[in-house]
Amino acid sequence: MCSEFDRLAEMKKYVVKVFEECVKSVSPRNIVRNTLRFDSKKLFINDDSSAYSVPGDVYVVGFGKAVLNMALEVENILNGRLKEAVVSVPFGTQRPSSLQNSRVRVMEAARNNMPDRESVENTDRITGTLSRLGRHDLLIVLISGGGSALLCSPNVPLHDKILATNLLSSGGASIKQLNTVRKALSRVKGGRLIGLVQEECAVISLILSDVVGDPLSAIASGPTVPNDDPDCLPIGIVDRFGLRDKMPKTVIDALLRNKSFNGTSARFDRVHNYVIGNNAVALRAGIEYASRDFKAVLVTTSLHGDVALVATFYSDLVAYVCGLYAGATDGKREEQLKITSSSVVGGGGMDVEGLTNSVVEASSEGRGLCILSGGEPTVMIRGSGLGGRNQELALRVALALGAARRRDDGLHRFDVLFFSGGTDGIDGPTDACGAFGYPALEDVALSQGLDPSRYVNNNDSYGFYSSLDCGSSDLLKIGHTGTNVMDVHVLIIKPK
Repeated sequence: MCSEFDRLAEMKKYVVKVFEECVKSVSPRNIVRNTLRFDSKKLFINDDSSAYSVPGDVYVVGFGKAVLNMALEVENILNGRLKEAVVSVPFGTQRPSSLQNSRVRVMEAARNNMPDRESVENTDRITGTLSRLGRHDLLIVLISGGGSALLCSPNVPLHDKILATNLLSSGGASIKQLNTVRKALSRVKGGRLIGLVQEECAVISLILSDVVGDPLSAIASGPTVPNDDPDCLPIGIVDRFGLRDKMPKTVIDALLRNKSFNGTSARFDRVHNYVIGNNAVALRAGIEYASRDFKAVLVTTSLHGDVALVATFYSDLVAYVCGLYAGATDGKREEQLKITSSSVVGGGGMDVEGLTNSVVEASSEGRGLCILSGGEPTVMIRGSGLGGRNQELALRVALALGAARRRDDGLHRFDVLFFSGGTDGIDGPTDACGAFGYPALEDVALSQGLDPSRYVNNNDSYGFYSSLDCGSSDLLKIGHTGTNVMDVHVLIIKPK
C-alpha cells in the first residue's frame, strides 16, 4: 500500500502538469497566434470577430516582460508587411535565435523593475517611431506586465518622480492611488501615448494582463486608454497623505497644472484595445487538463488580500469539502467559508452552492476534486528572510491544514495538496516560482528540528523549504517563462 508521501509525490507531478498547461496557454507567441490572422489586406482579431484594413505600413511598439515574443509572432503573422518594430523589455530578457533575421528592435531597461535612465531613452525611441506614422498606417501596441517601468517619459525629472512615488508608497498609498499620480507625472501614461500618434492612424493594442479584473487604465498605467481621473485627484491624493511639503516642487507644480487626457478626445475613436491573455485564460487551460482525471472547479480569478487571510480561506475550504465528502452538511462550516471567502475573493465571495454541487457530483462519481484559483495576494513584510508571496502562501496553507487536521481527525481520511505559483516563473527574489503545502508538512519540519512558524514570522519561506530535508521537492523551479498573468493556485482533495 502506498504511503501518504508516495501519494503526495504523484500528486505533485500531476499538479506541475496542470500548472504547466496554465502557463503554456498564455505564452506570448501562443496567445498572439490564437488572436491574430492576416491575409495581406486585412488584419483579423479574435476568430475574425474584428477586421481592420491595412492600406499602409504596419508599425509595432511594445513594453513589458512578454512583448519581445509577442512582437516576433506579430512579425511572423504579418508575413513581410511589418515596416518597423521597437520593444522595451527588462534587462536580461532572453533573446530567441529568430531575432537575428527580424525587424524587431530590442531595447532593455528597468533594472529591478524600476524606471531608470534607459527606460526614458527607450521611450524616446518609441515616441520617435510614432512620429513617423502616416495617416494610412496601422500601429500595433503590445503591452504586458512590467510595462509601467519600461514606458517612462516623466514631465518632471525622473528622480523627482521616483521620490514622489516612494513617499506615497511608504505612506500607505494603494496601487490605484500610485497609478493616478504616475499618470499625472507622465507624457505617455493615462492615454497620452495616443496623443503622440497621427490622428487618422488606426491603433490596435494587444494586452497581456497582470492585474486583477483586467482594468485597462491600471495595466502599465493605461497608455492607450482615456484617463477619466478628475484633474484635481492626483494632488488630492498627495494632500490626503500629508505629503505636499515633502514632495519636490516640480512634482507639486505638475500636479497642480494636471489635465487628464480623457475620453472626450476624438483620437480614441480609432483606438481598439484587446485583452488577449489573462489569468482566466490560464485557469481555463488548467481546468480543461484537470477535468480528465478530477472534478475540476474554478473558484475565482480575483483572489486578493494578505496571504494570512488567503491561507485561512483555503483551510476553511478544505474542511468544508472534506465534510461534504463524508456526507456531513455543516451549516457552521458553510457560514465560516462564506465569511472568509468574502474578504479574499473578488465580487463578494465564492459560489459556495456551486462548489457544493461539484463535490456531490465528484463523490457520486468516485472522483477527487481539483480546485483552481488565481489572482495576486499580498505579503506584509515583517522580517528579513527570503521568499515570495507564493512560497509564503503555500507554507501558511500547510500550517493551517495541519492545525485543522489536529482539530478534526476526519481530515486524516483525505489526501490534500496545495500549490501556489507565479506564471512568470519567479516568486520574489528567488529562483523558485512557487511551492507546495500539505497537512503533514509541519510535522515533517519539526521532526527535523525546523520550526516553520519562525520562518513564516521572518518572511523566510524560501529559507524554510531550502533547509527542509527533501524540501527541494516542495519548491518548483522552472525559470523565467516570458509571460505573466499573476498567480495560479491548485488544490487537490482526494478521499484515501
